[in-house]
Amino acid sequence: MTEIKSDPVYTIGIAAKILGISVPLLRTYEKEGLILSERTDTGRRLYSDIEIEKVKCIRRMISENGMNYEGIRRMLALVPCWRLRNCDHNEQDRCAAFHNSSRPCWATEEKCANPLPNCRDCIVYRKTIDCDDVKKLIYG
Repeated sequence: MTEIKSDPVYTIGIAAKILGISVPLLRTYEKEGLILSERTDTGRRLYSDIEIEKVKCIRRMISENGMNYEGIRRMLALVPCWRLRNCDHNEQDRCAAFHNSSRPCWATEEKCANPLPNCRDCIVYRKTIDCDDVKKLIYG
């Protein structure tokens, strides 16, 4: 398997072309909290291989499993962020994102107890690239 690079290098048009989807659909995935984009100083969206792979996973969940955006968000919210980030019980107790079961931590207004400057850099966001990996993360 080739290395998945996290450098945001694809404009929204190029990312949509690579994925074979429309630009508005890619914006919808972002608006729904399923992916994140990096923004340039001028507000232009850029995507990395991480987002490309995440969208492929999302498309599979929709086409093969009949899931909708809400179902995908709730499934991603089940990923044990506290375990991936090695949070202790005190951090879990005061973490609003941990207690939100309807959206993944990167898509909540309440950020985790120890947020990184950019959620795209977080192990929780990066580990939920592949559909099979998401299942393994949830079920251990």
